[in-house]
Amino acid sequence: MVGWLLPFALLPKTFTSALFENFAQIAFPVFLIFLLVQLNFKPALVQDILPERRTLQIWGALIILQFILFGWHALAYGDSDQTYGLIHGWFTFVQLIVVIWFAYTIQKVFIRDADSVFKFLASLIISLVVYLVVVIVPQLAVSFRLPFTGWTNFLAGLFERHWDSRAWYDAGSYVATQHRINGFEPEAPFLVMLLGLVFGPILVAIVQEPMKRLKNGRRLQKLVWVLIVVLSLVFLMARSTSGYLMVALLGLFTVLFAPRSTRKWLFIAGAVSLAVVISAYFFVPVVHDIFEKWLFAKQGTDNRLGGAIGLLQTFIHHPFFGVGFGNEGNFIEQFLPEWSKHNSEYINFYSKTAYPVLNDFLGWLARFGAIVVISAIWLLGGLIVRAVNVYRQLMQSDKPEQMEYRIVIRAFFVMVPLTLMVAMITQINAFSWPMLLMYFFYWRVIHLAEDNVSKSA
Repeated sequence: MVGWLLPFALLPKTFTSALFENFAQIAFPVFLIFLLVQLNFKPALVQDILPERRTLQIWGALIILQFILFGWHALAYGDSDQTYGLIHGWFTFVQLIVVIWFAYTIQKVFIRDADSVFKFLASLIISLVVYLVVVIVPQLAVSFRLPFTGWTNFLAGLFERHWDSRAWYDAGSYVATQHRINGFEPEAPFLVMLLGLVFGPILVAIVQEPMKRLKNGRRLQKLVWVLIVVLSLVFLMARSTSGYLMVALLGLFTVLFAPRSTRKWLFIAGAVSLAVVISAYFFVPVVHDIFEKWLFAKQGTDNRLGGAIGLLQTFIHHPFFGVGFGNEGNFIEQFLPEWSKHNSEYINFYSKTAYPVLNDFLGWLARFGAIVVISAIWLLGGLIVRAVNVYRQLMQSDKPEQMEYRIVIRAFFVMVPLTLMVAMITQINAFSWPMLLMYFFYWRVIHLAEDNVSKSA
């Protein structure tokens, strides 16, 4: 079952708006069935997944704090289209906590040893290959007006997630309407976040691992290099600022984490690639038009920058506890610069509904305040220190299982700065099923690696 977690997580269509989005996707009932079956076969695992008393106390404190913030906001501002509302907002926050605990539970139950780690990694590579071949390649064809619309619309009808009140899907799917690839995500930038943050760090880590002694290791690395090149092309063809950003950051981390013997050649290859892209911008009209339209002349830039200023001002005015999960809309609107309001997207959508969080890191600060965010960073820092210590010990062995742990921990070292850097610029869909599964996959592997090293000592 561990090999089927990611494939179902990649199907984000929501079937109701009454629940938090994760509960409204097909992954939740499937994961629940997997979990119940596994616990039925191994009932002793129930003790491993029960929350500790300290965890329950933290949850309780957060839930009470959020209820107080929602109550204060309701008294101060009343009902507003810019917020979730008192009961709905508080209930949504409670569901978010349950979703995070459920993802933790899934990975705690299914990632138990080196064999389960290998199966999860194998499913990650296979899922990516299938996703690219079955979903992305046909969408690329449609984006160039080639006749694959029937296939892409069929898949979109089954699995594609849609934003409400948007005309992006009127022709049957996002790609058929917008002629931009999106996978099953609601828009192109979310596809970039999915491929870049979920799959990218693992791919970068695999190509940096010496695999001379691993059976089929060289073949795996060649496949992964092909996947990296294909993903880079997909990011560029997504026609999104996020895509160009992801290419640059993954390229940077590929060079930085490379062995010294190959770092020079990767740097040269990157420099040549950049020179080719710049030349194409100046001398190839199609490439020039793509960059002008999707990078240098985007109306969404005003909304993104204006929204970031609104979130920052919200945090400055409410620095300790934030304004509450879902309450930020009124404050963004209050602090939004006037110059950012003169575009069609703001006039037709954001001014009439809740202004979205377009910068996740500032959104966390505005919603939860410095106390919660700094506490989370402190916990993450502790996990990083543990990962560094166990990684140093793993470097002394060439056993296959310790090689697996090295790859995953190296990917963790890529994922953390990559995720934080992107979150400081744009949305990363941080609480989607694929992202949550990967967070707790890294966490579990660090624990397993520590146990493995202590047993080998």
